[in-house]
Amino acid sequence: MRHALKRWAFLLAIAAALQAVEVEQYRPHDFTFTARVEGNPFEVDLRAEFHGPDGRQLTIPAFFDGNGQWKVRFSAPVPGEWTMRTLSPVAALHGKTESIQARPNTHRHTHGALRVDPLHPYHFQFEDGTRFFLMGYEADWLWGADMLDPQRKVMHRLIDQIAARGFNYVIVNVYAHDTRWCPGKVNEWDYGPAPVYPWEGTNGKPDHERLNPRFFQIYDGMMEALREKGVVAHIMFKVYNKQVNWPAAGSAAEARFFRYVTARYQAYPNIVWDFAKESYNEKNNQLQHNLMELVRSTDAYRHMVGVHDDDIYEWDPKLGATLDLRIDQQHTDWEQMIAFDRAHRRRPVVNVEYSYELGVEPLPTHSNVNQVDWKLNLVRAYRILFAGGYIAYYYNNTAWDIVKPDPEPPGMARFQILKQLFESVPYWRINPAPALAVGGKCLSDEATTMMCLAEGEQARAKDRHLTLNLRGFAGVLEAEWVNTWTGERKSMGRIEAGVATIDYPAEFAGAPAILVLRR
Repeated sequence: MRHALKRWAFLLAIAAALQAVEVEQYRPHDFTFTARVEGNPFEVDLRAEFHGPDGRQLTIPAFFDGNGQWKVRFSAPVPGEWTMRTLSPVAALHGKTESIQARPNTHRHTHGALRVDPLHPYHFQFEDGTRFFLMGYEADWLWGADMLDPQRKVMHRLIDQIAARGFNYVIVNVYAHDTRWCPGKVNEWDYGPAPVYPWEGTNGKPDHERLNPRFFQIYDGMMEALREKGVVAHIMFKVYNKQVNWPAAGSAAEARFFRYVTARYQAYPNIVWDFAKESYNEKNNQLQHNLMELVRSTDAYRHMVGVHDDDIYEWDPKLGATLDLRIDQQHTDWEQMIAFDRAHRRRPVVNVEYSYELGVEPLPTHSNVNQVDWKLNLVRAYRILFAGGYIAYYYNNTAWDIVKPDPEPPGMARFQILKQLFESVPYWRINPAPALAVGGKCLSDEATTMMCLAEGEQARAKDRHLTLNLRGFAGVLEAEWVNTWTGERKSMGRIEAGVATIDYPAEFAGAPAILVLRR
């Protein structure tokens, strides 16, 4: 009898395993539930509790996706057996259960959610411990490129181009309507105003009580394409200068929008939340704080949170303490602001807008003094990195509501060289060390690795060399120059610890160059 019971239990376990929904770790999976309800379906309370290995528990809110359907989007943070049970005051949605078998992650670009490196708090790593050298690309209107094209050819072309050149972090809005400097659709590459709106109605006459699932289904396509390429989406919920008719500040409709976006996208591992593009436009800091705390309480995956370019919020002792990273746009005082922010609080600092690379073609984009050629834009990026910050590339012809990725801008290939160079050294261990170099800027751990930037102006000067203090290094160092324009490398051989003078390579012809020294 006992043998028969054991066999029966074994068969039940096999049957349960065969009926389990199979998912892959970190990959979003939708569970769909159908019901007929009275009133506003976006107000229906539906959540799902997930229980997994080692006592892990996630509570994830559902989102209404139209046609009487609610979806709970889940991604398993760890492989193994999971169970799901829904909770809702609506009888038809309550008590639904599923068994889930999560397989280990096999996607080479996926490593879980982005976190601050606990041992090196100015830098990042993923949940699985993989390091992350953030090289951003601002593409505010990426979601809006060819929205009505089922193949999304322009959007996919830009994402492919971004990923191929090593950019791994895209700064993008949930929605923006149009620009003041280029109103209406002036050519085929102008994607504002968008043909699909996040709420029912129109931007002129919106129904803020009801969101538009069709808009977010299209947005899903962008998120999935970014996830597939391993690109983190820095999602800004709002923007104040792009003609959007937003729900009233502090209203239930505004909170509903923030809650809906969080519920719909939190299962994606490649997410960082941001209150708004240029958050300083929101003068009510308490409202901003309340909405971002709503995001935190809704997000079961604890994605990182920041506010874009809001100095007052960031520097407030209480409000700023809740932020995971510093997000600034600084067009002049690059090094000083990075140093200030690093000293103010130990967290990663990202300058997401320091200048814009001029378009290869003269399209009708925003025009101001921060538009520069690719060479100057690249030098500014290096200056920010050598101050201890991270960067985001901004290209005129894929910014704002203009999205024309071809022809490829010349700066992109040079930023790829930049990323490959920094990833070839233990960048998370080296810090700004201005006292160790004369004639250039320096990063060093004062033990094994040093990098020095010789800018073009210095390289063309009469004295073309760097003077370095290497007394803190033990033993011999291998030295190598890298041309930031071409990627060409020139070995300088071995250098003894002490004070050294190293000549800039004449064959680099004035291009900014990086001297790399390794023990």
